[in-house]
Parts: sequence; C-alpha cells; structure tokens
Amino acid sequence: MEEEEAIKVAQLGRNHDLGFVADKMRRIREPHVAPINALADEIADTYGLPRGHVPYVDPAQGGTNARVLVLLDNPSTKAEAGTGSGLLSLDNNDATAKNCRLAYKQFGVDWKHVVHWNVCPFPTANQSNGSSMASERQRGAEWTRAIFALCPRVDYVLLLGRAAEDGWRRAAIDSNNLKVTEDVPHCSRRGLSTSDSRSRFENAIRDLAAHLKA
Repeated sequence: MEEEEAIKVAQLGRNHDLGFVADKMRRIREPHVAPINALADEIADTYGLPRGHVPYVDPAQGGTNARVLVLLDNPSTKAEAGTGSGLLSLDNNDATAKNCRLAYKQFGVDWKHVVHWNVCPFPTANQSNGSSMASERQRGAEWTRAIFALCPRVDYVLLLGRAAEDGWRRAAIDSNNLKVTEDVPHCSRRGLSTSDSRSRFENAIRDLAAHLKA
C-alpha cells in the first residue's frame, strides 16, 4: 500500500488528497507566506474577484525567505479555487507542477529556497491554460514588482517561458544584483514536448541547484 501511495503521489502530487490541501490552507497565514497571500487577496479585491480566486502561495515553499523567484505565466485551473487546490503548489495535479516537482527532486532543490509566482497572478481571458495576452502581462507588472519587494533575500530569478520573460521585462525591476535565467521553456506538457526543450529546462534546474549550493 505504501508503494502504491508513493506512485500516486509522484504522478498526481499530494494535493490529490483533499485533507492535505485543507491542512495547507490552514497554514496560508504563516509568517513566511502571510505577506504574499495578503497580496493575493489585494489582487483579488482589485479585480473584483472572490478571495481565493487568485491562488495562494503554498506554505511548503520559502515565501518571503526564498532565495529564488520562479516566474511562470498564469494560474492553471489546477491552482485556481473552484477548479483546483487554490494554491500555487508543486503538489498540484498538473503537468507543470509535476515536471517542476520531479526536476527539483532530481537535482536536490529544496522547496524552502523557492517561491513560485505568475506574471499574470489573476485568471486570464484564455480559460484553457493558454498563454496570457500582452495587455494582461502589462497589468501584472505591478504585482511582479510587489512580490519582489516582499522577498528581500531573492538573488536568483528563473523565468519559465516567453510570457514570463515578457512579464519580467514589463516589471522593469533593477536586476544588477540578481542572476536572471532566461531562454528556459515553460515546464508544461506542451513546453517540454521535445527532447531539446526538456534538456534546456533540466539544465536550468541543475544550474539553479548549483547556485543554491555555492
């Protein structure tokens, strides 16, 4: 039974267990994630969304103590409240979370060192987990600046996909004291559909692990 559960966790992530998700949701106001999750509520309020529809950062991540800001495009339906866990979580049951979760495990990246965010943290017009629009990334720029300001230890920014690169540029954050890694595919199923894209993604995670160990 333990082996079967381990296989299920590897494939689906631990958020397939509703009790596990409920426990995480009880922890979203812990000190290391409280400011970021308050920001998620502010974003929801700004756009007239119910609180929780801008997904909260998983308390299993580093939050404001993180050294690495990992930027993606927009929340997946597996992250949004109502259709998913309500968390930006590596434990979500989608290909993006799974690919990142397995790569972190392979190269020894501890979740406490990272915080994941989207350049469009709000639900976008494309409801099928497609790419955001440039206008949406422009609106998201102020929120990218806001989360960066909440994470004073960040010295490494990993941009996953072209939309994340564009959103980061629009935020116009001074990167003189940062290592910013670009030209990395988004880790969705489509983003890693070729051997070259998967290799580039895995090389980026390997480099990230080396940075954290330096």
